Amino acid sequence: MKKLLFILSLAICLLSVPLTGMAAQTEEQQEYEEAIADNLKEMLKGSIALDKISAENKSYQLKWLEAEQKPEDARTIAEKIKALESEQKKDQESMDPYNKAIKSCEKKLNADGANAALENVIRIQKDRIEDQEELLKLWKKIDRLLK
Repeated sequence: MKKLLFILSLAICLLSVPLTGMAAQTEEQQEYEEAIADNLKEMLKGSIALDKISAENKSYQLKWLEAEQKPEDARTIAEKIKALESEQKKDQESMDPYNKAIKSCEKKLNADGANAALENVIRIQKDRIEDQEELLKLWKKIDRLLK
């Protein structure tokens, strides 16, 4: 009888553990999310902008690769683009430490730390957007030369 009672109480404990994970957000969690909301939105906007510019650059690169005749001026610009891309890659700061910090702060519900990390991510994104826009100008020059 005692064994049955023990097993039954153990089963109830084990079954009730996952249910606590489905509980409503705590007040601390909601405060954390509200505190980082603006920076999170800004980061997502930066991510979208980077994706758009990158896609546009790749479409121009595809046109360049498919072009049958490549004028000498366009070849020179393409070489500049390659050099600029490699220079930008060397100078690019990694977002990995900041992304790890964001995850760590999220676990601890540390809004100040998460906002600081998000601000650094936003700063890096802005730098990358500037770099991509510089490349985009060069790709547009090549596109005009190909027409």
